[in-house]
Amino acid sequence: MFRVIGSFSALRVSSRVLTPSRAFSTTGASLVAAAKPKRKTDAAVKKTTKAKAPVKAKKAKKVKAAPKPKPKPKPKKKTPTKKEQLDALLKAPKSRAPGAYAVFLGEFSKVKRQQGMTTVAEIARACSASWNQLGESEKHQYQTKADKLSAEYEETLRKWWNTTDHNLVALENRRRKRVDGDKARLLKDPFAPKRPMTSYVLFVKDFVTQNKGAAGTNDITEMSSLMKSAASKWKTLSSAEKAPYAKGAEVEKSRYKQDQEKYLKSHTVGGTRLH
Repeated sequence: MFRVIGSFSALRVSSRVLTPSRAFSTTGASLVAAAKPKRKTDAAVKKTTKAKAPVKAKKAKKVKAAPKPKPKPKPKKKTPTKKEQLDALLKAPKSRAPGAYAVFLGEFSKVKRQQGMTTVAEIARACSASWNQLGESEKHQYQTKADKLSAEYEETLRKWWNTTDHNLVALENRRRKRVDGDKARLLKDPFAPKRPMTSYVLFVKDFVTQNKGAAGTNDITEMSSLMKSAASKWKTLSSAEKAPYAKGAEVEKSRYKQDQEKYLKSHTVGGTRLH
Protein backbone atom coordinates (compact mmCIF):
# COMPACT_ATOMS: atom_id res chain seq x y z
CA MET A 1 0.00 0.00 0.00
CA PHE A 2 2.69 2.39 0.92
CA ARG A 3 4.77 1.57 -2.12
CA VAL A 4 1.81 2.23 -4.39
CA ILE A 5 1.19 5.58 -2.85
CA GLY A 6 4.85 6.51 -3.20
CA SER A 7 4.90 5.63 -6.85
CA PHE A 8 1.74 7.59 -7.40
CA SER A 9 3.25 10.64 -5.76
CA ALA A 10 6.29 10.35 -7.93
CA LEU A 11 4.11 10.05 -10.97
CA ARG A 12 2.18 13.14 -9.92
CA VAL A 13 5.34 15.14 -9.46
CA SER A 14 6.68 14.08 -12.78
CA SER A 15 3.41 14.85 -14.48
CA ARG A 16 3.34 18.22 -12.84
CA VAL A 17 6.80 19.01 -14.22
CA LEU A 18 6.06 17.71 -17.70
CA THR A 19 2.60 19.25 -18.04
CA PRO A 20 2.65 21.53 -21.13
CA SER A 21 0.48 24.16 -19.51
CA ARG A 22 2.81 24.39 -16.60
CA ALA A 23 5.85 24.68 -18.75
CA PHE A 24 4.20 27.38 -20.87
CA SER A 25 3.04 29.38 -17.88
CA THR A 26 6.52 29.32 -16.43
CA THR A 27 8.10 30.38 -19.66
CA GLY A 28 5.52 33.21 -20.28
CA ALA A 29 6.00 34.54 -16.77
CA SER A 30 9.71 34.67 -17.22
CA LEU A 31 9.29 36.52 -20.54
CA VAL A 32 6.90 39.05 -19.01
CA ALA A 33 9.32 39.57 -16.17
CA ALA A 34 12.15 40.08 -18.61
CA ALA A 35 10.10 42.52 -20.68
CA LYS A 36 9.26 44.76 -17.73
CA PRO A 37 11.79 47.61 -17.46
CA LYS A 38 13.55 48.04 -14.20
CA ARG A 39 12.40 50.93 -12.09
CA LYS A 40 14.79 53.81 -12.43
CA THR A 41 16.25 55.54 -9.44
CA ASP A 42 15.84 59.25 -8.82
CA ALA A 43 19.43 59.83 -9.96
CA ALA A 44 18.80 57.99 -13.19
CA VAL A 45 15.60 59.97 -13.75
CA LYS A 46 17.52 63.21 -13.22
CA LYS A 47 20.22 62.11 -15.63
CA THR A 48 17.62 61.19 -18.22
CA THR A 49 15.82 64.49 -17.71
CA LYS A 50 19.04 66.40 -18.20
CA ALA A 51 19.89 64.38 -21.27
CA LYS A 52 16.48 65.06 -22.80
CA ALA A 53 16.69 68.79 -22.30
CA PRO A 54 15.69 70.62 -25.48
CA VAL A 55 18.66 71.20 -27.70
CA LYS A 56 19.18 74.84 -28.60
CA ALA A 57 18.58 75.52 -32.24
CA LYS A 58 21.80 76.19 -34.08
CA LYS A 59 22.18 79.66 -35.40
CA ALA A 60 21.90 79.79 -39.12
CA LYS A 61 25.26 80.32 -40.69
CA LYS A 62 25.64 83.72 -42.22
CA VAL A 63 26.02 83.49 -45.92
CA LYS A 64 29.20 85.30 -46.83
CA ALA A 65 28.68 87.98 -49.39
CA ALA A 66 30.51 87.56 -52.62
CA PRO A 67 33.87 89.29 -52.44
CA LYS A 68 33.91 92.70 -54.09
CA PRO A 69 35.95 92.77 -57.25
CA LYS A 70 39.27 94.45 -56.74
CA PRO A 71 39.38 97.87 -58.36
CA LYS A 72 41.49 98.03 -61.46
CA PRO A 73 44.75 99.81 -60.87
CA LYS A 74 44.68 103.34 -62.19
CA PRO A 75 46.95 103.83 -65.16
CA LYS A 76 50.07 105.69 -64.25
CA LYS A 77 50.16 109.21 -65.49
CA LYS A 78 52.75 109.66 -68.15
CA THR A 79 55.27 112.36 -67.52
CA PRO A 80 54.67 115.00 -70.21
CA THR A 81 57.52 115.63 -72.58
CA LYS A 82 59.18 119.02 -72.84
CA LYS A 83 57.20 119.70 -76.00
CA GLU A 84 53.91 118.86 -74.25
CA GLN A 85 54.85 121.07 -71.31
CA LEU A 86 55.62 123.94 -73.64
CA ASP A 87 52.40 123.42 -75.59
CA ALA A 88 50.41 123.42 -72.36
CA LEU A 89 52.07 126.62 -71.19
CA LEU A 90 51.91 128.37 -74.53
CA LYS A 91 48.45 127.18 -75.62
CA ALA A 92 49.17 128.64 -79.02
CA PRO A 93 46.22 128.92 -81.44
CA LYS A 94 46.15 126.94 -84.67
CA SER A 95 48.73 127.88 -87.26
CA ARG A 96 46.24 129.61 -89.56
CA ALA A 97 42.56 130.13 -90.35
CA PRO A 98 40.98 127.99 -93.11
CA GLY A 99 40.45 129.39 -96.60
CA ALA A 100 37.23 129.35 -98.63
CA TYR A 101 37.89 125.92 -100.14
CA ALA A 102 38.86 124.48 -96.74
CA VAL A 103 35.56 125.71 -95.28
CA PHE A 104 33.68 124.09 -98.18
CA LEU A 105 35.67 120.87 -97.78
CA GLY A 106 34.81 120.67 -94.08
CA GLU A 107 31.07 121.01 -94.70
CA PHE A 108 31.10 118.73 -97.76
CA SER A 109 33.05 115.90 -96.09
CA LYS A 110 30.71 115.94 -93.08
CA VAL A 111 27.70 115.38 -95.35
CA LYS A 112 29.42 112.66 -97.38
CA ARG A 113 30.50 110.75 -94.28
CA GLN A 114 26.89 110.70 -93.09
CA GLN A 115 25.96 109.24 -96.46
CA GLY A 116 28.50 106.42 -96.03
CA MET A 117 31.48 107.75 -97.97
CA THR A 118 34.54 107.15 -95.77
CA THR A 119 37.59 107.07 -98.02
CA VAL A 120 39.57 110.33 -97.80
CA ALA A 121 40.67 110.19 -101.44
CA GLU A 122 37.11 109.53 -102.61
CA ILE A 123 35.76 112.46 -100.56
CA ALA A 124 38.54 114.75 -101.87
CA ARG A 125 37.74 113.90 -105.51
CA ALA A 126 34.02 114.38 -105.01
CA CYS A 127 34.62 117.66 -103.17
CA SER A 128 36.87 118.94 -105.95
CA ALA A 129 34.23 118.16 -108.57
CA SER A 130 31.48 119.83 -106.55
CA TRP A 131 33.59 122.93 -105.93
CA ASN A 132 34.17 123.35 -109.67
CA GLN A 133 30.43 123.27 -110.29
CA LEU A 134 29.76 126.13 -107.87
CA GLY A 135 29.06 129.57 -109.27
CA GLU A 136 31.01 132.68 -108.24
CA SER A 137 28.23 133.84 -105.92
CA GLU A 138 28.23 130.48 -104.12
CA LYS A 139 32.02 130.50 -103.78
CA HIS A 140 31.81 134.06 -102.47
CA GLN A 141 29.64 132.82 -99.59
CA TYR A 142 32.40 130.45 -98.50
CA GLN A 143 34.97 133.23 -98.91
CA THR A 144 32.88 135.40 -96.58
CA LYS A 145 32.87 132.60 -94.00
CA ALA A 146 36.63 132.22 -94.38
CA ASP A 147 37.19 135.98 -93.89
CA LYS A 148 35.12 135.89 -90.71
CA LEU A 149 37.12 132.93 -89.36
CA SER A 150 40.35 134.72 -90.30
CA ALA A 151 39.33 137.84 -88.34
CA GLU A 152 38.40 135.70 -85.33
CA TYR A 153 41.72 133.91 -85.58
CA GLU A 154 43.66 137.19 -85.66
CA GLU A 155 41.80 138.41 -82.59
CA THR A 156 42.47 135.13 -80.74
CA LEU A 157 46.12 135.27 -81.74
CA ARG A 158 46.50 138.82 -80.43
CA LYS A 159 44.89 137.96 -77.10
CA TRP A 160 47.13 134.92 -76.76
CA TRP A 161 50.26 136.94 -77.51
CA ASN A 162 49.37 139.57 -74.89
CA THR A 163 48.92 136.96 -72.14
CA THR A 164 51.72 134.48 -72.86
CA ASP A 165 55.32 134.37 -71.61
CA HIS A 166 57.53 135.50 -74.49
CA ASN A 167 60.51 133.69 -73.00
CA LEU A 168 58.59 130.47 -73.56
CA VAL A 169 57.85 131.55 -77.11
CA ALA A 170 61.57 132.01 -77.75
CA LEU A 171 62.30 128.62 -76.19
CA GLU A 172 59.68 126.91 -78.35
CA ASN A 173 60.98 128.58 -81.51
CA ARG A 174 64.50 127.35 -80.75
CA ARG A 175 63.12 123.82 -80.32
CA ARG A 176 61.26 124.00 -83.64
CA LYS A 177 64.39 125.22 -85.45
CA ARG A 178 66.40 122.39 -83.94
CA VAL A 179 63.83 119.77 -85.01
CA ASP A 180 62.64 121.09 -88.41
CA GLY A 181 65.50 123.38 -89.44
CA ASP A 182 64.65 125.96 -92.10
CA LYS A 183 61.20 124.42 -92.65
CA ALA A 184 60.15 125.15 -89.06
CA ARG A 185 57.00 127.22 -88.56
CA LEU A 186 57.86 129.69 -85.84
CA LEU A 187 55.52 131.44 -83.44
CA LYS A 188 55.41 135.08 -84.48
CA ASP A 189 54.20 138.30 -83.01
CA PRO A 190 50.78 138.92 -84.63
CA PHE A 191 51.27 142.67 -84.10
CA ALA A 192 54.44 142.72 -86.19
CA PRO A 193 54.04 143.82 -89.83
CA LYS A 194 54.10 141.09 -92.45
CA ARG A 195 57.30 140.72 -94.41
CA PRO A 196 57.29 142.12 -97.96
CA MET A 197 56.52 139.82 -100.88
CA THR A 198 59.27 139.25 -103.43
CA SER A 199 58.86 139.65 -107.17
CA TYR A 200 58.54 135.86 -107.56
CA VAL A 201 55.86 135.61 -104.88
CA LEU A 202 53.90 138.40 -106.55
CA PHE A 203 54.14 136.56 -109.88
CA VAL A 204 52.98 133.24 -108.41
CA LYS A 205 50.04 134.96 -106.73
CA ASP A 206 49.07 136.54 -110.06
CA PHE A 207 49.61 133.27 -111.98
CA VAL A 208 47.44 131.22 -109.59
CA THR A 209 44.63 133.79 -109.76
CA GLN A 210 44.64 133.67 -113.56
CA ASN A 211 44.94 129.90 -113.95
CA LYS A 212 43.08 128.48 -110.99
CA GLY A 213 39.88 128.07 -112.98
CA ALA A 214 41.72 126.35 -115.82
CA ALA A 215 43.54 124.02 -113.44
CA GLY A 216 40.19 123.24 -111.94
CA THR A 217 40.18 123.70 -108.24
CA ASN A 218 41.80 124.31 -104.89
CA ASP A 219 42.46 120.59 -104.59
CA ILE A 220 45.92 119.95 -103.14
CA THR A 221 46.99 117.84 -106.10
CA GLU A 222 45.86 120.44 -108.62
CA MET A 223 47.42 123.28 -106.61
CA SER A 224 50.73 121.42 -106.50
CA SER A 225 50.62 121.03 -110.27
CA LEU A 226 49.72 124.70 -110.60
CA MET A 227 52.71 125.78 -108.50
CA LYS A 228 55.07 123.70 -110.63
CA SER A 229 53.65 125.32 -113.73
CA ALA A 230 54.20 128.78 -112.21
CA ALA A 231 57.84 127.96 -111.44
CA SER A 232 58.43 126.76 -115.01
CA LYS A 233 56.72 129.84 -116.43
CA TRP A 234 58.81 132.21 -114.30
CA LYS A 235 62.02 130.79 -115.72
CA THR A 236 60.90 131.57 -119.26
CA LEU A 237 59.98 135.23 -118.57
CA SER A 238 62.22 137.95 -119.94
CA SER A 239 63.54 140.85 -117.85
CA ALA A 240 60.90 143.13 -119.35
CA GLU A 241 58.14 140.69 -118.33
CA LYS A 242 59.55 140.43 -114.83
CA ALA A 243 59.89 144.21 -114.46
CA PRO A 244 56.31 144.84 -113.19
CA TYR A 245 56.77 142.27 -110.44
CA ALA A 246 60.15 143.73 -109.50
CA LYS A 247 58.51 147.16 -109.20
CA GLY A 248 55.77 145.65 -107.04
CA ALA A 249 58.43 144.11 -104.78
CA GLU A 250 60.00 147.56 -104.25
CA VAL A 251 56.59 148.90 -103.21
CA GLU A 252 56.29 146.02 -100.77
CA LYS A 253 59.68 146.83 -99.23
CA SER A 254 58.72 150.46 -98.76
CA ARG A 255 55.43 149.51 -97.17
CA TYR A 256 57.14 147.07 -94.80
CA LYS A 257 59.70 149.66 -93.73
CA GLN A 258 57.02 152.17 -92.82
CA ASP A 259 54.93 149.57 -90.95
CA GLN A 260 58.01 148.37 -89.08
CA GLU A 261 58.81 151.89 -87.87
CA LYS A 262 55.24 152.36 -86.61
CA TYR A 263 55.33 148.97 -84.90
CA LEU A 264 58.58 149.66 -83.06
CA LYS A 265 57.30 153.05 -81.85
CA SER A 266 54.09 151.60 -80.47
CA HIS A 267 55.69 148.44 -78.98
CA THR A 268 58.88 149.85 -77.48
CA VAL A 269 59.35 151.80 -74.25
CA GLY A 270 62.82 152.98 -73.25
CA GLY A 271 64.47 150.76 -75.83
CA THR A 272 62.61 147.63 -74.59
CA ARG A 273 60.05 145.86 -76.79
CA LEU A 274 56.66 145.37 -75.17
CA HIS A 275 55.92 142.26 -77.25
